[in-house]
Amino acid sequence: MAQKFSNQDEIEHKKREDNIRYLYFSRYLMVRYTVIFFLFSNLLWLLILLEYQKMPGIILSGLMTFLSGIAAIEQLTKMHNRKSDVPVTRIYLWLQIFVNILLIICTFIPLKINFLPFITSSSLKYLILTFLLLGIVVGLSSERRINNIRRGRDRYLKVIKSAKNN
Repeated sequence: MAQKFSNQDEIEHKKREDNIRYLYFSRYLMVRYTVIFFLFSNLLWLLILLEYQKMPGIILSGLMTFLSGIAAIEQLTKMHNRKSDVPVTRIYLWLQIFVNILLIICTFIPLKINFLPFITSSSLKYLILTFLLLGIVVGLSSERRINNIRRGRDRYLKVIKSAKNN
């Protein structure tokens, strides 16, 4: 009979530990979605530039796709890593914000033919500008989220502490 209670206790302990692990993993959920959004955006940009055969744009979009892939891998490691910092993702997000700012500038100068050759009308130009600005806002909000987690000011930390105490 004592064996049966022991197994139930072990099962409950395992469930509790798994719940805590998923809570730690969920702290970065928005950041994870942001990185994946950028990964697919950069990949699409790369595929379009391959069709136009614009080497400067291919190099930049390929580099950004590669870096977003590395940041995505770092996000996946958060399932088994409880450290509150994600240095690769932070560097990548700032780099993506910087590239978006440069691309916004490029839309108004002749250099755009190397990086955004598919902009053929002013309505398409404003659509691309909207996406680039959205990328900056999303990148900045993800960076803010990471900083809140690093400083222990995120809402998940309270839930994790509560789960640990129960």
